[in-house]
Amino acid sequence: MQRRYIFICLAVISLAFFLSGNSALPVTDPVESNYALTAKEMVLSGNWISPQIYGIYWYDKPIAIYWLLSLAYTVFGFTDFASRLPGAIFGMASVVITSWYAMRRTKNTVLSILTAAMTATSLEVWAISHSIITDQLLFFFTAGTMFFSYIGLTEGKSRYMIAAYAMAAGAVLTKGPVGIVLPGLFLLIFAALCRNAVYGKRIFNPWGIFIFFILALPWYGIMYNLHGQAFIDGFLGLNNVVRATVSEHPQMNVWYYYLVLIPVSLLPWTGPCLYALWKRRSRSDEYVFMTVWTLGTLLFYSCMATKYPTYSYIANIPLILLGTLGIQDIYNKDSRKLWTILTGPAIFYWLLLLTASFFVSWGNWWWLYICIPLSILMVVFSQWQRAYPAIPVLITISTIIIYSIIMQQGLTSFYSYRSADNALPAADHMKGKLFFYGEFRTSFVYYSGIPATFVENPGTDQNAALHRSNVWSKKHLYKQEDPYALLQSLQRKDPLSILVPEKFYTEYEHSIFISQTRFAGQFGNYRLYTNL
Repeated sequence: MQRRYIFICLAVISLAFFLSGNSALPVTDPVESNYALTAKEMVLSGNWISPQIYGIYWYDKPIAIYWLLSLAYTVFGFTDFASRLPGAIFGMASVVITSWYAMRRTKNTVLSILTAAMTATSLEVWAISHSIITDQLLFFFTAGTMFFSYIGLTEGKSRYMIAAYAMAAGAVLTKGPVGIVLPGLFLLIFAALCRNAVYGKRIFNPWGIFIFFILALPWYGIMYNLHGQAFIDGFLGLNNVVRATVSEHPQMNVWYYYLVLIPVSLLPWTGPCLYALWKRRSRSDEYVFMTVWTLGTLLFYSCMATKYPTYSYIANIPLILLGTLGIQDIYNKDSRKLWTILTGPAIFYWLLLLTASFFVSWGNWWWLYICIPLSILMVVFSQWQRAYPAIPVLITISTIIIYSIIMQQGLTSFYSYRSADNALPAADHMKGKLFFYGEFRTSFVYYSGIPATFVENPGTDQNAALHRSNVWSKKHLYKQEDPYALLQSLQRKDPLSILVPEKFYTEYEHSIFISQTRFAGQFGNYRLYTNL
């Protein structure tokens, strides 16, 4: 009963933490707006099976995120709060399930709560739990798949293997085949390294496989029945095979990408996570399991041509659990100097955030200038006075306060800059058909309901500019206009409007359209041009 109360408290606190400030964060481009608009069209059309955007069926991701967003919109309306609700809920669920596993593993309430604190305040978990993307769902379902599998394999409890397959079904409905392929690969490698044939046999639990098919396959079967080869080509072809073999962002395709990213994503807890990964190395089943999960994720996605910051996200789960044990080891050794493994990266992280505030033009950072030096002083003083139990508590509380300041004082302005919501007043000054010049902003379509068309100057090739394959043009389903056709419309005096994002102001001033349009107003970081 006491443990249940602890998990309920953790759920309430973490959900409040992840929901904090969400209603003030507009939907941003280019990623979040695609999910938001697709779910909005799903609700408005009444078609909750086939994702569509701009009225066109598309197969970028499976259905889970769209169902969750559509449910949120149905209950709370098309609001920013509703858009960010699924991420917050699954952030909370991830904190609770990770804390639950730590409690079951250690039988230690303090370590379980510490695991929850580390999970919630680590940089990537905090950021993604406030975002409108699929990765927090995948984080939760992968955690459940791996935790339940380990218990099922090592303790011979069939019901946990069945639960693992149910979680894997959720992952497949969230992200596709990788939701079952990657955990399955890790488990097979784990069983092979342990040289345990029983583990290998338990992986293929027949009831678990049955449950997986019952949960995961119906939507895929219906989609194939409705859309046939177009669904296969779009979902498996472009959004799985092509991502793996052709880099969408060639400048990011370097071998050390995730070696740098993962330690950063764990801040402020990077020190004990990496310390425990090395210091606790052994042949024990649990360490082998955690290491396969961590290094397997790193190697798998390092081999992929397309690299995203969120791809390696699931490697943070075992690292955070190891980090909890690492802090316990540091505490048991009673060494003031050893605590620098924890305090050093935390202080570095806070100083990094403090330094960054001097180089950004948005936000009011005075509270940050007070909070961060004070937090550093308290942590250093606690370490000096050997008040070791206070150190993780201070780091947790200080990081929460710092995140809250960043959220309230800075992120709202930054998200507005990344969104076209500040251009909405331009709608009252538009006439005719709307065009976006240089860069299409889906968030404007989401907020305004006004259809738009993309146009750029003749000879512009965005794929060439980004040094990537033209295959990535297939990602863009919004309408595009030939620049010379638009020029003819302008010369005919057809009523139309052109919205130009800030970074294309200069380019537009030298475009073929400038002589046929007039400046109609500045709206946020957008300029509106209409017919002469």
